[in-house]
Amino acid sequence: LGHGVERMVMGHTPQRNINAALKGKAWRVDVGASKGVSGGIPEVMEIIHEGGANGEDVINILTVDGKRIPSAERQIIEIPF
Repeated sequence: LGHGVERMVMGHTPQRNINAALKGKAWRVDVGASKGVSGGIPEVMEIIHEGGANGEDVINILTVDGKRIPSAERQIIEIPF
């Protein structure tokens, strides 16, 4: 990523739920909520700039049933080729 860029958020890549790859550097936020795509359940990515104890950004996933899921629970483990 470029100078000062911490992460990239991408749409138009339908996933079952919001998730991250590359140790949280690449986020896929398209859950295919449109009936024309896959009728997925809406979710929202929340970024709290410098909201952590050490000034780091805090990222959560907010769900329609009121859950706040920490970003660590949505990291996709990379499988080496």
